[in-house]
Amino acid sequence: MKKILVTGGSGFIGRHVVNSLLKRKYKVTLLDLVNPKRKDVRFVKGSILNKKLIKSLLKENKIVFHLAAQSDINKSTRDPSKTILINILGTKSLLEESKKSKVRRFIFASTYYPSRKNVRNIYSTSKNISELLIKNHNVLYGLNYTILKYPTAYGPGNRQVDAISIFVKKALNNSNIIIHGNGRQKRNYVHVQDIGEGSMLGLNKKLMNKSFFLVSKKNTSIIDVAKLIIKLTESKSKIIINKKKKRLNDFSSNFIYPKNQNNIFRWQQKYDLKNGLKQYIKTQKNL
Repeated sequence: MKKILVTGGSGFIGRHVVNSLLKRKYKVTLLDLVNPKRKDVRFVKGSILNKKLIKSLLKENKIVFHLAAQSDINKSTRDPSKTILINILGTKSLLEESKKSKVRRFIFASTYYPSRKNVRNIYSTSKNISELLIKNHNVLYGLNYTILKYPTAYGPGNRQVDAISIFVKKALNNSNIIIHGNGRQKRNYVHVQDIGEGSMLGLNKKLMNKSFFLVSKKNTSIIDVAKLIIKLTESKSKIIINKKKKRLNDFSSNFIYPKNQNNIFRWQQKYDLKNGLKQYIKTQKNL
């Protein structure tokens, strides 16, 4: 049975990545500050900044799936120092210990948002810098990696406050949905279960020392998401556009689906946005 260390495995995406690893008979050691309260993994409470702890865990785990991060964009904006500490310095510390412990594969959860143009978003900038550090360790020390560029995840179990969870809650209560900005901001949405399964591509040898965009082929505007949710819930909610109030870290995505990655894999999603929202709405109705 192959052993793997998963950092941040108690998080929204992390839980689904762990589920997919277990289905493939991996023995998972889960490092997180939050206890996932599950018996099918070895849970270790701790921080990626604890070098002594990381060193001990890497003695037997030679594959690392690194998801631990300050991933809440609003918190990243309010507290950039903490984002830099966890996302950049934490990744740097984990890379250094991985190099010393001769880790065979380092899989990194990044973002598809282009940070060079999106200078308003500290989270994506921190991920971009981490990617450079990973590639640096590959060139200088031979550390093999795969970078998975994640989209905007949605689905049941998200503890963070995001647009889709807010819109669904408002629609189910027939409350008005308020959108800040013009509503034309576009995002690339993928159901969290699809992200969990798609993340297994990070273990494939064909993606050794490569990046892969784990995204859908279509971007959807915020206002179109709100309209779809109202339709699916048969809600009486109305959409109110507040152009005067724009989020500090907001941006309009200009992401273009990379055509050449289909030459490597044909990643197939189980849920398109409509069916994924149907599934999510159903879980929220049962709460």
